[in-house]
Formats: sequence, structure tokens, C-alpha cells
Amino acid sequence: MRFSTIIPTYNRGFTIKRAIDSILSQSIKDWELIVVDDGSTDNTEKIVKNFYDKRIKYFKFPKN
Repeated sequence: MRFSTIIPTYNRGFTIKRAIDSILSQSIKDWELIVVDDGSTDNTEKIVKNFYDKRIKYFKFPKN
């Protein structure tokens, strides 16, 4: 069973790691995670890119 999760984010570097860790810990392994960053200026991008998992897609828009 495949499922997709979309996380919209803006300057939530302090919580994004916990959200991604939660997805990674699921017993179902056939999933994709789409993180949509709406112009964050904090460390959100760095945190997301530190997860080396091809199931995680990161899209950053330049402006909120």
C-alpha cells in the first residue's frame, strides 16, 4: 500500500525533523514525502536535505 504525505512549511526548521522522523518510523515502507517550503529563511532546507532518502521530495519556493 503506497501513501503520500505533503508537509507545507515556512520557517519550521525546529519541527520539521520531528515530522520527517515520524514518517520514517512508520511500519509501511512504501511511501513518499513531499515537503513544500514556502520561502523559509531559517535552516529548514538544510534539515530536510540531511535526510538521504529518495522517498523524500523537497520543493522550495523563493518567496512566501
